[in-house]
Amino acid sequence: MIISGRSLVNDRAICPNGDFLSTEIQERVPVTETIRTTRISLNRPGDGFVEAVADQTLIDLASIQCRASRGRICGQVLHVPIVEAPGETRVGRLGWKNQQASLLSFSGDAYLNEMGITTRLFPDEVTTLCNTAPEPNDKPGTDGLEDIDRFARFMRATKAPARDAVLAATPKAARGSKIFDKIGCAACHVRSLTMAPPGTKINGGTFTIPDALGRKTFHPFGDFLLHNVGTGDGIVMAWQEHYGRSMYKYSWKNLSKDEFQKTRNKVRTAPLWGVRLRTRLMHEGATLTFRDAILRHRGEASQVTQRFNVLSRGEQEALFEFLRSL
Repeated sequence: MIISGRSLVNDRAICPNGDFLSTEIQERVPVTETIRTTRISLNRPGDGFVEAVADQTLIDLASIQCRASRGRICGQVLHVPIVEAPGETRVGRLGWKNQQASLLSFSGDAYLNEMGITTRLFPDEVTTLCNTAPEPNDKPGTDGLEDIDRFARFMRATKAPARDAVLAATPKAARGSKIFDKIGCAACHVRSLTMAPPGTKINGGTFTIPDALGRKTFHPFGDFLLHNVGTGDGIVMAWQEHYGRSMYKYSWKNLSKDEFQKTRNKVRTAPLWGVRLRTRLMHEGATLTFRDAILRHRGEASQVTQRFNVLSRGEQEALFEFLRSL
């Protein structure tokens, strides 16, 4: 079976039904598709904070970056569909390509594309192979909530990764923190963002920011914008894959095919909170050390990389110590 309109290929898959003993369901990339890359999963803890940031905050941040750098560093703001609110869009901030702005949309996307479970938001199977279950697979429980609703609640309730407070307090890490700002890392790896006020309705009016998330300041060390730093892979998101077939039924506000095409060689800035816990870095996990990750930065980050290269060895080590505290 040939699946069209799909960019995600699962590394592993199983046929979940014993009735299809001679059927295989492993996805394979056709030889005609020459743009290929791997992707590592992003951390979900703290994404409730990210979802609660107002669109205007991210729009203003992109504008400030562009002015301050005289056009060298300009984060791209991408409006994406809110799947649970047909016709509504919001500034994307979730996923390597900022393909989602709502954690409920993100949940439905993941249930279908990562686990093969259809829901009310994504009722169409990727493939009918090995499938005998009625659609959607995910049904409301006695409380009226489906799995994707509970999963979105769980993600909204998770705390952001805490810093290593002991290491952060050392003189070496403190020195590295100043160097981080001095060479320009903080232009994109933004230290602090503040969430919208409590009671603010977001995601097309489907979610109201509670007191627990409203007007809180958090420290992601990321701007949640798209940038070309020389590591892009040429892949543009497939709309049907991330928003479902029904998206073509609606007229979506601020949705621009041209803007999506501009993301081809861009990825979302990786927030550095919790980076000390990662053994693989960058969007495809091909980089293993902080030094190599910094040296891979090109494009918009070229001048920052150049400034890093002229640091003394001691200054570079202080910077790494700061990153180990995050």
